[in-house]
Amino acid sequence: MQTAIYLLLIVGAVSALGTLISQGQAPAFYIHHYGKPVAFIINGLGLGNLYQVWWFLLLNILLSLSILACAYQRLRRGRKISILASLLMHLALVFILMGAIWSLGLTHDTLLEVKKGESVSLFAYGFPEGTLTLNDFKIDYYPDFQPRQYTSSLTLSAYKGQNYEEDIYVNNPLKAGSLKIYQSSWGWVMQLSDLSSSAEKNICLKERESYLLDEQEKISIQAIFLPDFVDSKTGIHSQSPIPNHPHAWLTILQQDKIIDMAIIPLGEDAELASCHLRFDSFDTYSGLHIKQDSGVYMVFAGFVLLLTGLGIRYGFEYLDKRGSR
Repeated sequence: MQTAIYLLLIVGAVSALGTLISQGQAPAFYIHHYGKPVAFIINGLGLGNLYQVWWFLLLNILLSLSILACAYQRLRRGRKISILASLLMHLALVFILMGAIWSLGLTHDTLLEVKKGESVSLFAYGFPEGTLTLNDFKIDYYPDFQPRQYTSSLTLSAYKGQNYEEDIYVNNPLKAGSLKIYQSSWGWVMQLSDLSSSAEKNICLKERESYLLDEQEKISIQAIFLPDFVDSKTGIHSQSPIPNHPHAWLTILQQDKIIDMAIIPLGEDAELASCHLRFDSFDTYSGLHIKQDSGVYMVFAGFVLLLTGLGIRYGFEYLDKRGSR
């Protein structure tokens, strides 16, 4: 028990340290933010990926074994109901601890931006299988045009032998076993055509995203979508998020310096610097947060064992007290 207490204190102190140090960053990040001496310790001990580093996992395994050893010692002393309850509560701590570590260190998640009608293979993003399709995307607005809710109609096919269909929105994810898909964000995507050469080239450009037009000259393009364009005394802006009068505000950059810009209505083209571009179409994309966390089952199992142990322990004490009256 003493060993378990010491290990618990060490794990708690190290975990607290992990909340103070940014996790999952590149080694150069720690050098820039903490200086070389401190960064040497952080990178050397793996404190930047604390919940995945081998010695932290070893500490938790030793703590779990100590708790199990304590439970075994109590079990050897007798076969009373109270000892059985204690054993269940010790096992519950092990399940909760290992499940939490699994969730912190071994959870796999990613962010995807999927266009309406697009299908994406989850295998390409590190998940075991499945194809995700965005069938439709809708936005509901308040009277002042602030987004009230945005909803993605999803199909997840061939995931562990099953197909799933769900309309997801904030706080209502698609659930497929240990996999969950959350509604995260949304935005506009524009379809342009580069007419500069005889071979017409299609450009799919998300709002504020950079696209390299000429690698040799380091010329790139960025775009802002104006769904309801108006040019008034207050300046150029979109008077609503409803695409009543769509325009694309295109900016040409060379080595991150603006060299030309133009606002193009839907279906029209313009010359920008050495580029001839046409604004063909637009659509919305959905930002999806995909997360797979198998450790949550261990945590739930731990809480079930804990509640069972508590119920047995205090339930039988209550019955004994009533029987002795």
